[in-house]
Amino acid sequence: MRWILIACVTIGVGLMADVCGGADAAAGKGFGPPAGGKWVLLEAMTDEFEGGKLDAGKWWGRNPTWKGRQPALFRPSNVAVRDGKLHLTMRSENVRDAPAGYHTFTSAAVQSKATVRYGYFEIKCRPMDSRGSSAFWFYRQTPEIWTEIDMFEIGAGDPKRTRAVYTNVHVFHTLVNANRHWSHSKAFEAPFRLADGYHVYALQWDPKELKFSVDGKVVRTRANTHWHQPLTLNFDSETMPKWFGLPDAKNLPSTFSIEYVRSWKRLGGPAEKRHRSCEFIFTKKEAAAGRGKEKTYRIGTAGKGELRLAARHGGEPRPTRVHLEYDEPAFFAAQTAAQVSKSVPLTDAAGKRLVLLFTWEKVKDYKRNNGYRPYDLEIPSPALPKRDLAFTYDLRAAGGTAIRMTVTY
Repeated sequence: MRWILIACVTIGVGLMADVCGGADAAAGKGFGPPAGGKWVLLEAMTDEFEGGKLDAGKWWGRNPTWKGRQPALFRPSNVAVRDGKLHLTMRSENVRDAPAGYHTFTSAAVQSKATVRYGYFEIKCRPMDSRGSSAFWFYRQTPEIWTEIDMFEIGAGDPKRTRAVYTNVHVFHTLVNANRHWSHSKAFEAPFRLADGYHVYALQWDPKELKFSVDGKVVRTRANTHWHQPLTLNFDSETMPKWFGLPDAKNLPSTFSIEYVRSWKRLGGPAEKRHRSCEFIFTKKEAAAGRGKEKTYRIGTAGKGELRLAARHGGEPRPTRVHLEYDEPAFFAAQTAAQVSKSVPLTDAAGKRLVLLFTWEKVKDYKRNNGYRPYDLEIPSPALPKRDLAFTYDLRAAGGTAIRMTVTY
């Protein structure tokens, strides 16, 4: 399927346009990013699915780190490109030698090989007509942070949810909240039966807010409080036994079909000052000694408080989980506001300075730090922010343990 974006010029990495909004959609060409900005097409996450196979340079025909939601097993054989569309199929079948817990059903997943932070993402698709889910979402899991944005999860074959488009955002863990999974879900009731035809679903993800759209209409807006991590783009089908119920074999196979995915990045505008990632590395000796344990390291600051770094070691230099806490009882005892922040300066072994900007929220019945629970951590750039600009700091914990910290912007 060939398509044209009005008022566009070709540049080195894609298409740039003064976007004309939804006027083009009536002709079936999609909506594109909002009007009034300069946008560049993100080729690594754009596909018209015109060939006879999945573009291996852009996509995994599976989820590289997940086998699927039990009992349905992701199988690459359920992913196909034909007739100008990407098809993800769910089947009623048992796979010989399947991992424990996987049986009765197989399904499909496609994940981008690239990651992205912020942009406009649009697909035209038809969800499967069964209780198997059809989903368009973004996520990434690292030892320091794991977040997710669900543009939609649809169980169009559930008689109670034939028109329900579920949007959701998740925070599973961050550098300052190690074990606090929370999510905010909202459903949009479409004026049509979702599995009966192709419609356009889009996410506009900016540093300050998230906007979810169906056929050019914004159906949900939410402040972007936590979704600043580069994420992968995903399509998949899962069994949702507790939500949509298990599919009936007589309704299978069923297929989630995607006519196109188009992704744009905004050019110009405010600089992306917030850090993209933060990683911690220990020596091989320390990682081996701590294998299977969670150890807390105390790091002195340039102020009165102390930084506590908790690392769960798996035997490799990079831990499997990391989180940070700031310890200064007198500071918290003096606070009364609903939300408070503090800049915590550090100096590494080479004399380089680093600032961590912590934010806490007052929470009833939270027992620590005068009721202040960690909310966010920002690491301001020490230089003008540029993409993939990285700074490395060699920290020393009490007792002399060396910890390398790398922050990328």
